[in-house]
Amino acid sequence: MKISEYLVSQTNSAKRPLAVLQKSTKKKVLVRLKNEVEYKGKMDNVDSYMNLIMTDAEEIHDGKTIAHYGRVIVRGNNVLFIKLENEL
Repeated sequence: MKISEYLVSQTNSAKRPLAVLQKSTKKKVLVRLKNEVEYKGKMDNVDSYMNLIMTDAEEIHDGKTIAHYGRVIVRGNNVLFIKLENEL
């Protein structure tokens, strides 16, 4: 295998974070914000700025659920990380 073929195969198999998120809509996620607040719920939608719409969300502080929300909209600029359902 030539180096150029290897690089092309590696590029094609690499996962893009936004594509992974978009394929994971309707799944449960854990979202941690930069201010250390966490939300756990179902991700209904995500856009190219990683803004999220979540339903059946719980707000979590220090591992304890402190509030339940029907719908939460999170601005992507505030997100520290998103953990997908299969990793929870």
